[in-house]
This record gives sequence, structure tokens and C-alpha cells, in this order.
Amino acid sequence: MDVKVNQEMIELLGEISMFQDFSGSERAELAMLMTSQSYDAGKELFREGDPGGQMFIIASGAVEVQKQRSHGAGRIVIARFERGGVIGEMSLLDKMPRSASVAAAQNTKAYIFTQTALEELMATKPELAMKLMKGLAVLLSLRLRNTSGWFADVF
Repeated sequence: MDVKVNQEMIELLGEISMFQDFSGSERAELAMLMTSQSYDAGKELFREGDPGGQMFIIASGAVEVQKQRSHGAGRIVIARFERGGVIGEMSLLDKMPRSASVAAAQNTKAYIFTQTALEELMATKPELAMKLMKGLAVLLSLRLRNTSGWFADVF
């Protein structure tokens, strides 16, 4: 892996709340398990119903999370993520199909952490894997709290 890219990943991870309790060396170990991918504006990262197994961390640009309407045609934008945004974490853990579509709202660069990388981490660095799982649990908990609050305000 390119040393410059690796350093960029390490710095980005340090900006994200779920990784702030990680040491620099722990963030470096995670960065070594990630790949980077660029997406042109309008390009889909994935579609609702696609197989999951990858978590994306937005390094630059922005993405929109879109959900297919349950009645009627089309999609509705339910969230937007910019630098430091984490998406796809649910399918990383539950291996279920994607619950929403995600498209680049502008030219975007993302770092990708796969199910295979998670399994490798569990086998070789179980303490670091547990720390990552705890961070993912906190992220999911915060999102559920926000959704519950929004749901209460709407109904």
C-alpha cells in the first residue's frame, strides 16, 4: 500500500469519533486492511438489495443514502455523508443485503473495510477486533437513537 495513502487513512480515522480511542498504531493496523476507491459524481457505490459485506469511510466528497419508496416510484434521500462519514456498517456485521442505495453526490474518495478484513482481524488481533466492534456498536446505537427521535417527532 502507498505510504501516503496509509497516512491519509490513519489521519482520517483519528478524526472519526468511533476511532478516537484507538492508538496511532491501532489505526495504522486498520488502515493496512483497507483499500481506497474513487467515485465520480452520480456513480452508485451500491444499490438497495445488493449483497453487503463492506463498510465505507468517506475521505473526500459526499454521498447520499437513498431509500426506495415503499409506495410510489423513485427514491428519497434519507442521509448525506461527507468526510469522516461511515456507511455500510450494518452489512459488515449482519451480512444482509444492503438496506439502502448510496450514490456519490460529488466526486468522492472512500476507504473500504471488508468482511474478509474483519474476519482476518478477529483471527489475528482479537483485542483490536473487539475494540472495532465496540465502536461499531456505539455508532449503530447513536443512529438508532437519532432515528427514534426523528420517528417520534414525525408521528
